[in-house]
Amino acid sequence: MPKLLYQGHGSYRLTADDGRVIYIDPYAGQGYDTPADIILVTHQHGDHNKIELCAKRQDCHIITNKEALADGNHNAFDIDGILIQAVEAKNLMHNPKKCVGYIITMKSDFKVSGSSSSA
Repeated sequence: MPKLLYQGHGSYRLTADDGRVIYIDPYAGQGYDTPADIILVTHQHGDHNKIELCAKRQDCHIITNKEALADGNHNAFDIDGILIQAVEAKNLMHNPKKCVGYIITMKSDFKVSGSSSSA
């Protein structure tokens, strides 16, 4: 079963059954010693996009709100069987045209959703 670790603030680490590591909004906490296979950034506030903490591999896939909202659409990505769907996210502090949430689906039918809805 995949493992989800709350890093702090809006930061999470998700480890797939096969050992691949996904960081979502890297910023707070410890535990960035495991290099990322995938990094997801919901928006460009400094407290959600410290990719340098975990982007230590040449083949790391980085998806930010910019790629997720390319051409004005909420885009989907398939990274070797991990499906990532960008979805609308908004609150008083975040413009829905500049931030996203993600639904992550893995082969084990494990599904996680999250967004930049925290301040």
